[in-house]
Amino acid sequence: MKKLLLSLILGLLSLTSHQAIAQVVGFVTQPTAVRGNYTIGVAASGWGADLDTLTAVGQLRVLRSQGGTAVGDSLGCDTVLANPSALAGKIAVVYRGACEFGLKAYGAQRAGAIGVIIINNAAGVIDLGGGVNGINVTIPVVMISNADGATLRPFIDGDSTVAIIGQKRGQFANDFGFTPGNLVRPMDWAVPHTAAKNPGDYEVLLGAQIVNYGQNAQTNVNLNVKIDFTNPAGSTSTVYNQSNVLAALPIDSTLLITVPSFDPNAYGRGKYLITYNVTATNSDDFDGDNVVTQSFWLTDTLYSKARLDTAGNPIFSGGVRPSDAAAGPYEFGIWFYADRGHQVKVNKLKFSYVTNAGFQLINETVVGKVSQWLDVNTNGLIDPGEMIEMGEGFYTYTDSLGSASLRTVSITDIATNLPGVTLDSNGVYLFSMSYTGAQTGVFTSIDPQGNYTASSDIYLQYTAPVFVAAWNPNGFGDDRVPAIVAIVEEVPETSSVNEIRNDLSIRVYPNPVRDELNIRIHAENAIGEVRYDVMDIAGRIVMSGSKMVDGLNDQMTLSVGQLQEGLYTIVMKTNKGFNTSRFVVTK
Repeated sequence: MKKLLLSLILGLLSLTSHQAIAQVVGFVTQPTAVRGNYTIGVAASGWGADLDTLTAVGQLRVLRSQGGTAVGDSLGCDTVLANPSALAGKIAVVYRGACEFGLKAYGAQRAGAIGVIIINNAAGVIDLGGGVNGINVTIPVVMISNADGATLRPFIDGDSTVAIIGQKRGQFANDFGFTPGNLVRPMDWAVPHTAAKNPGDYEVLLGAQIVNYGQNAQTNVNLNVKIDFTNPAGSTSTVYNQSNVLAALPIDSTLLITVPSFDPNAYGRGKYLITYNVTATNSDDFDGDNVVTQSFWLTDTLYSKARLDTAGNPIFSGGVRPSDAAAGPYEFGIWFYADRGHQVKVNKLKFSYVTNAGFQLINETVVGKVSQWLDVNTNGLIDPGEMIEMGEGFYTYTDSLGSASLRTVSITDIATNLPGVTLDSNGVYLFSMSYTGAQTGVFTSIDPQGNYTASSDIYLQYTAPVFVAAWNPNGFGDDRVPAIVAIVEEVPETSSVNEIRNDLSIRVYPNPVRDELNIRIHAENAIGEVRYDVMDIAGRIVMSGSKMVDGLNDQMTLSVGQLQEGLYTIVMKTNKGFNTSRFVVTK
């Protein structure tokens, strides 16, 4: 159920609108007073320059619309500009509002601008849709926040501001660092504390891929990783501080530095702030990517791969949708690798959708799901019948405030019709949201900074799969994390039997099944007598039996052809433990 055969997996699905690219910069080189790297939003797929390959370096100049010299003259929505000659060879600066981003950028491009910076009219940045004119734009286009725009504007008006937008490789003599996608960090942003209940349960691997972007080779490249822990009472202390040195980092290379792993079991619930810091013999000419912080939380009630704010809500900006889905249905979710899943009950999912202008979610119904992936043939792919739905909930928008607003859906166990779904141990689970409507402008909200690219390969885990006509376990890539948060509760260990539940593992196949169900049994100790019950979706026992097993492994075959179509649960018990699994009978 891990990435066993990545070479067999199809390429990432393409996106439409609301996209972010993490490998580029918006860096002001002059004047010194405002020098530095600025957070940017970028043009979505299908318009503007590919910022991974094309860079604009030049002076910033405010674009002036025809007929205005004061308030509102820099929106860039006029067919004819007031200062086209002043933009030639410059990076044009224009404000958001009144017309599509593509029209603003296209006007600047026709005037000879080599790039465009759009200043937002609200806090933060978003990813930019091109609109009707976007297809004609071939120069780099980015957005900065209204606050950053206000900081830069006096210097731009003084003709003293020079910036780089796009790929920075080769722009500086000494330039090394990393992006969030280069960091080895936990595969979760928030995880139930039961995942780290015992020493060694939740091992945090740490390190970073150091990239040499500059013109010179580097020596004595030192990676320091520090973890500061804040407990629920608000007290903070440094609980980890380790370094490792790379002797040489050649030009145009990316090399991994690792440090010892970290076990949060000794500290428990709270926030863990990880600071990655890289230095070398040479001073870095671009120090905007030498220090990066990341977090993870051990919580009572939350599981998330998106970043969370202090209220436990996901942080998100923009959204994604499969480009090969004309509308719904499509499903997007996050993986949970549950070593101690039997202590986790999933009660609700928090989620968000964002819509293009002109689209409304009112009266639309979306579906929240909890599913288990049974990789029956262990090929690392989600084959038909391997995703078994365990719980679901329906949410209908009753207002017009749907776009980018956080909502909550309650989950019901489809086998018992009771609230919440209790997981099994040693399973891989999917917490997902499914859009089933007919609109083309509905996107799943994402956290564009929740990047697990390096971690996914180190941990051999997937991040967030997507479904259109079939499942793609890679989803939109390890840097596209949906703003989905599972609200969970702890299922306490109530008996000695539960404490050794992991001792008995079972796997059922094929699934779905028509006639004969095979059951593989394994335990760490001699099994002895195995007793089993098969229950239908209403909880009624429809089959029972037992078998003596000599040793640690065995296989059973049950004839289930006489059962009606539907979902069933098999419970297998020994004198030392028990476990459960689910299967679907088809005709």
